[in-house]
Amino acid sequence: MLKNCGRKLVLSLVGATLTCLLVLMVDQQTRQVVVLELPEDKEDSRQLVLEAEQPPAQAVDGQEASADTSKATQTFSSYINKLTRVRRDVEQVATPSTEATKPPVEDITPNDVFIAVKTTKKFHRSRMDLLMDTWISRNKEQTYIFTDGEDEELQQKTGNVISTNCSAAHSRQALSCKMAVEYDKFIESGKKWFCHVDDDNYVNMKTLIKLLSRYSHTNDVYIGKPSLDRPIQATERISESKMRPVNFWFATGGAGFCISRGLALKMSPWASGGHFMNTAEKIRLPDDCTIGYIIESVLGVKLIRSNLFHSHLENLHQVPQSEINNQVTLSYGMFENKSNTILMKGAFPVEEDPSR
Repeated sequence: MLKNCGRKLVLSLVGATLTCLLVLMVDQQTRQVVVLELPEDKEDSRQLVLEAEQPPAQAVDGQEASADTSKATQTFSSYINKLTRVRRDVEQVATPSTEATKPPVEDITPNDVFIAVKTTKKFHRSRMDLLMDTWISRNKEQTYIFTDGEDEELQQKTGNVISTNCSAAHSRQALSCKMAVEYDKFIESGKKWFCHVDDDNYVNMKTLIKLLSRYSHTNDVYIGKPSLDRPIQATERISESKMRPVNFWFATGGAGFCISRGLALKMSPWASGGHFMNTAEKIRLPDDCTIGYIIESVLGVKLIRSNLFHSHLENLHQVPQSEINNQVTLSYGMFENKSNTILMKGAFPVEEDPSR
């Protein structure tokens, strides 16, 4: 009798153990955990953890259970995509670029660089005054401001204010009109490098010179940062009745980009005079896209990607404070309805300096 009791006890223990293992296996399958390590701060480190619970299907109402599971799966997939984008942004900022280790090719000075700042009259006080009080104040001779309205106050601060006679609208035609004037003025200047930025960019001239010195201005150099994770697709108008698809990379004007004089001269048939506007109409895209089209699609020169350029379209909170001095351009603005600025302490409050 004791043997029978002992045998039953052993069987009960084995059965209970197997049941626990099965429960753990099922629970593991219904729980999905994704952990994304963000850059460590001096004070704390953060993790983003996502747990997607899938409720067990009910035998009575299988359709509702299936719908709930599908909804949870879609939410999970959407969040994974967002985390992937964040991970990519973090890696792009945190990973040291090969640009930092590339030896200089030629000696250049700030006077070799033509920096074109595109703006519009309604932003002269809110944006241009900030630039005039910061980086432009140290680089007035190299910086040319392209706008659509006369402004005596701005003209008194710097003599390089160029009225483009273009529309003040934020349309692709108006943007391309200003870019056409920028290109022509650069060619006239005889300088070695053309760099375009927007009126919400901060330019670190020292780092810019260091970057450009690693390339020869006589070679074909187009350097900047794409805002898309794939080549843009467009339709090129060949004639009145014939069109063809084209795809190419372009550096977003919101982060800034630079073009060597050697390459700029090759762009002349499609960019000089009124040709830039005509080229932009062929693909019906804005100015920075048209630059990429001429260089990549027409001339066959590839964009050199640089993570040292930044626009308000990216999460600027991901730029480490320790790396700020090593960036070529920075920006500020709104991102997903939230303030998107470089996180740094300073003597000026946000009301006086909304760019930090």
